[in-house]
Amino acid sequence: MNHYELMVIFSSALTEDEEKAQLLQVEEIVKHEKASILFVDHWGKRKLAYAIKKQRQGYYEWLYFEAESAGISEIDRKLKMSETILRFMILKMEKIQVQNLQKDMERRAARTAQAETPAPEPVAAAAEDVVELEPDAETETLEETAPEVISEPSTEA
Repeated sequence: MNHYELMVIFSSALTEDEEKAQLLQVEEIVKHEKASILFVDHWGKRKLAYAIKKQRQGYYEWLYFEAESAGISEIDRKLKMSETILRFMILKMEKIQVQNLQKDMERRAARTAQAETPAPEPVAAAAEDVVELEPDAETETLEETAPEVISEPSTEA
């Protein structure tokens, strides 16, 4: 099985709910071809570099999936039929891209795990728990133990 990424730009005329419904349809098209979706990255509404079908904005979605190469042509054919998709592009991922994707997914999972676990509250020390150390009479300071060095001027000429 090969790894692929699918970039889809939906029409900006759609509401957010309609866009999510269209994304679910795209996911179903991909899954119907016996592909497993690894990760979906929502970029949201963005400005296009140039007008596509007289529109200057679109909803960007990235799907990363694993599939057999025979099913890609069918996914491509079905996506071409959709009127709400302004543009789409299916790219085969190289091994290094797959490794970077896995690292990125692990980082995102770690971030969400950190966000879900509450941070421990700092423990304030009570006044009776604080112990101040006073110097003992028996302990000597460095000044008391340091040897005295006296230098006498040399009288030799």
